[in-house]
Amino acid sequence: MKWNIKRWLAIGLVSALTVSMVGCTKESSNSSSESGTDTSSNDASGNDTSNNEKVELTIWQHEPTEQRVTAWNTVIDKFQKENPNIIVNMEVVLWSDAQAKMMSAIQSSTMPDMNVVSDTSWSSAYLAGGIVEVDDIVETVDNEQDFIDSTLLSYKMDDHYWAVPIDSICYSLLYRPSALEAAGYTEPPKTWSELKEYAEKMTVDTDGDGNIDQYGIGITCSRDALATDTFGAFMASANTDIFDEDGKIVFDNDNTVKALDFYNELYQYAPQAASGWSWGEIESNWAAGTFAMMPYHSPNLAAFFENGDFDIATAPFPKPDDADESFKTSFNHAITVTKGAKDREHYEECKKFIEFLERPEISWILTVCQEPGFYLPTTKAGADLIESGYFDEENFPLKENFDAKEGSKSRSIVDNFLKVAMESSKEAYALGNKYGAVNMNMAEIYNSYIISDMIQKVLLNQENVEEAVKWASDKMETID
Repeated sequence: MKWNIKRWLAIGLVSALTVSMVGCTKESSNSSSESGTDTSSNDASGNDTSNNEKVELTIWQHEPTEQRVTAWNTVIDKFQKENPNIIVNMEVVLWSDAQAKMMSAIQSSTMPDMNVVSDTSWSSAYLAGGIVEVDDIVETVDNEQDFIDSTLLSYKMDDHYWAVPIDSICYSLLYRPSALEAAGYTEPPKTWSELKEYAEKMTVDTDGDGNIDQYGIGITCSRDALATDTFGAFMASANTDIFDEDGKIVFDNDNTVKALDFYNELYQYAPQAASGWSWGEIESNWAAGTFAMMPYHSPNLAAFFENGDFDIATAPFPKPDDADESFKTSFNHAITVTKGAKDREHYEECKKFIEFLERPEISWILTVCQEPGFYLPTTKAGADLIESGYFDEENFPLKENFDAKEGSKSRSIVDNFLKVAMESSKEAYALGNKYGAVNMNMAEIYNSYIISDMIQKVLLNQENVEEAVKWASDKMETID
């Protein structure tokens, strides 16, 4: 079978990566093991633990900022207070290093017990035989908290689930209300034609010196995941994807051409420097007011509130004017349990930890507190908690110029981002996963930057749109 062949290829890749990874060290390590030293004979639920041996787990997660690490440490501390015989050590491994490091760990049998993955990054470990089925965890959480269906799509293969979703991210349209008002608009654009009209009108020379001071839109054609992800939002809006339900590559179609053609038209209202922007540059220019709107997922509210800037809002991603059906694009992070955990007989402890993370109040910390307005819960119970107005002021990370009272200016901004993102996530899918994990080449296609190369052909080299789409599709076909 195709998958067996791919597994052997992946194992070969593991061997090669191991050589290149010799001498690699941790990026950083964080542990909340202090709370695991409780010597009482009963846990928080009153269960006798006096004769239980301590079990030490390691989880890799990939968000290094202090705010996000704090959220993880908070939930780990809470878990260990309920489970004093389970010590959870968190290791921060940067996303850029995570896949290669995991493949090396599989080969050397030094895997962590758990690893955070994304829709486009988990398949390599699966093909290499480094992760185990988690059907029972998914079933338990689904029965208790009710998973949002779209969050599970990317992680099912061979009739089994291989990861448990813990957070979701959804693209929307971020905008500056003051810029829209100055241009004479009272509400954000809802269609592609309106988006282009707004972008053109908000590209302005405000001081009359002949230079543009504010651009209408912030989009990029950099050769990285940012351009790929941003274009993915336009693909979902146009109701197209890389694969069909059988896993066949169908990238070369009229809707993809339409999306790229519109992306090219819109780019004329973006800064020229945006051609080389990645995540950091686009976020800093957004905060600086370089442009009035951008398709994105993370509002980076801390940068606004710290400066007393409340001129920020979000709206659902616009759709094509003639669209019968339009979707949003999402990204879903999940936790895998490794073969190493099973070999060490740690599976049950991993199961207990993951199920703990899915409790609505805990999920709130791991999503809303990790990055407000960015991460979303993956269960309906978690979504219901947000919609109820629940607010964990103690653990919420934004303190400066923030009023947690419901209805306050700053709280209303956070609630706006959460509401729009939660609603959008109900009609979203991850790039390459509209029909689920139908093609295990998705990780390689994504990481090869074929889509961003295609965008550059059109936006920078002025090549024909249809020919560029065909070129990209042909390149994808060579990955097998």
